[in-house]
Amino acid sequence: MKRNLIRNISWIALLAVWSFLAGAYFHLGWVRDATMNYFMSFYIGGFGVWIVFTGVGLIVHRFAKNSGSKDPVKPSLVVVSFFTVCFLLIAWIKYDEVVKDKFVEDMEDDFIMYYKTKAAINGVQIRELAWELEGIYASIQYDLKRYPKLDQLMELKSADALFDKNHTIANMCLEKMELNAEIGYPSPAGMEKLFTK
Repeated sequence: MKRNLIRNISWIALLAVWSFLAGAYFHLGWVRDATMNYFMSFYIGGFGVWIVFTGVGLIVHRFAKNSGSKDPVKPSLVVVSFFTVCFLLIAWIKYDEVVKDKFVEDMEDDFIMYYKTKAAINGVQIRELAWELEGIYASIQYDLKRYPKLDQLMELKSADALFDKNHTIANMCLEKMELNAEIGYPSPAGMEKLFTK
């Protein structure tokens, strides 16, 4: 009896961790829409799977108990373990995509800080600069997430390397600003100086 209790507690603790991760990454890779941020999706997926798997486990436990099983907890844990493995495998399919999405989203604060600092150093004065930079970054996010060489950008370890030495992001910004100007929404004067050498 005591051995079964220790086994069950250990098994449940292990499932709690892996099922949460399975749900979190499943939601990030397969369910999340563009309006939901990374961490909200992560926790919704994790807690959602906890709720569903707890329900499944209780149903299997009750069925096993009514069937006369001497250890009804074991089949419920086996079933939940099976579904956890399935969700992990499905989530793994889009794991790389999730990692790239997180990188792009996390980079926004560094982007804004880097170009605000650059503007101050170069004497570029733009009203509501942070808001303008936020808008520019939002407009290139979709293209950036699908950039074929995003893996190479992810290897760059400093803001200087990412935004200055490598011209990918700066060029995307310039292209987006040019497109906005063509449709009647020009950026503030001097904005293009931030993205040129």
